[in-house]
Amino acid sequence: MEIRNKAGEVIAVSDPPESRIFDGMTLHNADLAGLELEGISFDGCDLCGSDLTNADLYWATLSDVSFESCVLVGADLSGAFMYKASFRNADLRGAIFTRDNLNGRTCLNIVDFSGANLDGADFTDAVYDEETIFPAGFDPRLRGLTPKAEIPEPVRLSSRAAWEAAARLAAEEATDISGSL
Repeated sequence: MEIRNKAGEVIAVSDPPESRIFDGMTLHNADLAGLELEGISFDGCDLCGSDLTNADLYWATLSDVSFESCVLVGADLSGAFMYKASFRNADLRGAIFTRDNLNGRTCLNIVDFSGANLDGADFTDAVYDEETIFPAGFDPRLRGLTPKAEIPEPVRLSSRAAWEAAARLAAEEATDISGSL
C-alpha cells in the first residue's frame, strides 16, 4: 500500500508492501482523506499536518503516534487501539470513537487531545484513563465517556486489542511447545 502527500507524491510504502504496516515512519502532510484504512498500523508514526477527513481507521493500531494538527473530520476510529497518541490541535469534528462491531469499547490510553476540536465527535461508551488529556472545557462524562477506573476488571478492550493480545499469547505458547519437542 502506498501513501501520498497532498501534492500526490508517494511518501511511504507499507512494509511489507502488501500489508498495511507503516510503523516508525514520518508521514507529514499525507493525503488519506476518504480512504478505507481498516486495521492499519501507524505504530510510532508522525502524521503531523495530514488530512484524514472521513478516513476509515476502524481497528487501527495507533500507539506512540502523532496526529498533531491533522484533519480527521468524520474519521471512524471505532475499535482502534490508542496508546500514547497525540491529537494536539487536530480537527476531529464528527469523528467516531464508539464501540466496534463486536461490542468492544474504544479505549483511550494516555491520549492527548489538547487544543483539539472535538465538536460533534461521538465518544459513546469509549473508555479513558486518568492520563488522557482533553481540551479545556471538554467534559468527558457529558460526551459519553467512562473513566477506566469505574469499570470493573477486566476492562473489555476493543476487539482489535483483544485479538492482538490473544495472538501474542498463542505465539508464545507455540514457541513453548516447539521448544519442548
